[in-house]
Amino acid sequence: MRLWLRIFLGIVLALVIAATTLYVYAKRERGLEQEVLASLKKNIVVSSGSFPPNGDMPINCTCKGQELSPALAWEANLPDAESYVILATDYDAPTPAFPLFNLAHWVVYNLPTSVRSLPEGVTAEQMRMLGGKIGKNSLGDMKYIGPCPPFGRHAYVFRIYALDQPISFTDLPGKSDVLEAMQGHILGYGELTGYF
Repeated sequence: MRLWLRIFLGIVLALVIAATTLYVYAKRERGLEQEVLASLKKNIVVSSGSFPPNGDMPINCTCKGQELSPALAWEANLPDAESYVILATDYDAPTPAFPLFNLAHWVVYNLPTSVRSLPEGVTAEQMRMLGGKIGKNSLGDMKYIGPCPPFGRHAYVFRIYALDQPISFTDLPGKSDVLEAMQGHILGYGELTGYF
């Protein structure tokens, strides 16, 4: 067999192994999240003035527009709640047919319970004034990433969790850090899905 063909086949095999590993890892991570969600009360009603439930997200909330975070509002009757967490995730990256990543688009934590809504395009300064903190998204930035799917129509899940206490970190947390810190402190959750 010619050398170039062996090299080509070696590269293809390495890519297949890498893609399969990523697929299995992403599926496992999502499965673990689903297990936790199945044990929780879904007692928060989440809505958005930017898009309807299971509807299309507006261009201005995506990479094709201004990449503004969507407006969110939530209703909960949880007197023991001390803080809220918002996690926005795309489980379809890079394509719904073969998802390889659980892409964290937005990580917000320690929102006071007096806050029950966020305006569209909430800024880091507004978030700070509200008392909330922004963690790292999957790109390592402290901001909202607007939907920008390379292939297909993706689902973007916005989950809001009520906790019985604020959570703290020594370093700037990402989604997995927040999920870990929340364990044993979640009083309930709600979710809203948008598509783009």
